[in-house]
Amino acid sequence: MEAALPAEVREIDPGTVHREPRETRHVRLCPADGPTMRVYDPATVVTPDAVGTERDFELAAVVATVEPVTERVSRVGTDAGETPVFQGLVVNFDAAREEALLDVGIGTVRFDTVTVDRRVHVGDYVRLTGAVVHVEGMTPPGRPYERFLTQLSDDDAGARREAARYLGFDGSEDAVDALVECYRAEPEPAVREAAVTALGRLAITARRPGESPEPRVRSTLEAATGDEARLVREAADEWLARVSDYWAS
Repeated sequence: MEAALPAEVREIDPGTVHREPRETRHVRLCPADGPTMRVYDPATVVTPDAVGTERDFELAAVVATVEPVTERVSRVGTDAGETPVFQGLVVNFDAAREEALLDVGIGTVRFDTVTVDRRVHVGDYVRLTGAVVHVEGMTPPGRPYERFLTQLSDDDAGARREAARYLGFDGSEDAVDALVECYRAEPEPAVREAAVTALGRLAITARRPGESPEPRVRSTLEAATGDEARLVREAADEWLARVSDYWAS
């Protein structure tokens, strides 16, 4: 059940990667024609280079209240504390996972129904308030994730670099093999640097609690520290330093 909400990244709260509690890192997003809202980014999906740009976000919400509404209007708002308030149409419900997908007009948001004290049905118009919202994925707007996998083999080095840069944003381990092969076969240093950066992000975002780090990512980053190009070596050193705490656990 995939969600996609377009929004501009306005700000990332200062600080490094936070481990505990997992809700501490804030990101401020501004949906189209909407107010700035504060969401959590426990897996550090949103990186500084995304600030000031628009992305499609996969947002997952745990909500305090789900209220039925008679007004058939979809919107995104906030309360006084920048906590998101979502209103829209329930377009999907997964009973096994206890999740629902809400169409809020400009996009969709997934929300957890475990704590909801009323049944949710497809076709209901509801308002979600008191939401704790996490970023679970981020991609450039309007670009299917799979398209970037194919674009890694493009004849144009600039297109390959674009694909490598953005494959790390979604937090999906599906891209690991393609990025590792891209790094090994790529003649252009700028593309290798982009592949290393994407793998560094995936070292954090593709890892789930209780899972071991991806060994292919680590071995590739370590190999890149000896790359002939300085910008590649520097990217590898930076990401190894950033994720060393994850690999130590």
